[in-house]
Amino acid sequence: MLILVPIGAVVLGYGWIRRTEGDITAETGTGYFLGIAGSLLMLTLLIYPMRKRIRSLRFLGNIPGWFRLHMLLGVVAPVLIILHSNFNFGSLNSTAAMTAMLIVAGSGFVGRFLYAGIHRGLYGQKQTLRDLLGDIEAIRERSELAAPDTGLLSQALADYERRRVDTISGFWGSLARTLTGPISRLTLRRRVLADLANQMKQVGTPAVARRQEMVEVTAALDRYLRALGKAEAFVLYERMFAAWHLLHLPLFAVLVFAAITHVVAVHLY
Repeated sequence: MLILVPIGAVVLGYGWIRRTEGDITAETGTGYFLGIAGSLLMLTLLIYPMRKRIRSLRFLGNIPGWFRLHMLLGVVAPVLIILHSNFNFGSLNSTAAMTAMLIVAGSGFVGRFLYAGIHRGLYGQKQTLRDLLGDIEAIRERSELAAPDTGLLSQALADYERRRVDTISGFWGSLARTLTGPISRLTLRRRVLADLANQMKQVGTPAVARRQEMVEVTAALDRYLRALGKAEAFVLYERMFAAWHLLHLPLFAVLVFAAITHVVAVHLY
């Protein structure tokens, strides 16, 4: 899927260079058929949300397969439409249709980014905050952070986890936590490692053993903090994806209406 984006950019770049050569015109020949193909692919994009919501359409195939096709056509169809237009907005109805398509295409790319933030892989199962918290707990249990001599360190991390992840917050609270997360986690990392080093010095841990344990604890701590970062961002991604989903479908409906109006106007007048 991701390879289509640079391929589409190359194709559009070549089309832009050749736009004044007269190779493509929207009304006839290749340009006309590019418009028909792009419009049909746009309509095909509707099958995914319909298949997802209408049980009687299960005979069409599985939802992940249609999602992959939806993502693919979301790149190919706009490229064909732009080539069809030869980078010229043209009449008012053409401008409206092109503007709607560009907005929906841009919205689709934003949605793909948000989708990846709340799923395991692009086409994977949706994560939950409980999954991420379970990952954090598993890392703590498997690592040196759960060892008896690092109990204070483990407690400090658990306290931080409760403040930053377990406490429910609204959109702006989630945004603030996500934006301040890297600095907050870096501060925590420095503090707990310094505390651990001081503890080992106070109990007389040999220098060689101290260095070895610090390396192991640091690696485990970094894994733990990465998991915490994902958990902090998850709520924000989920809220943004829900808001995007409410906006994307009406935008697509506007696009379908604008495209149909454009096709009718072109053939009637």
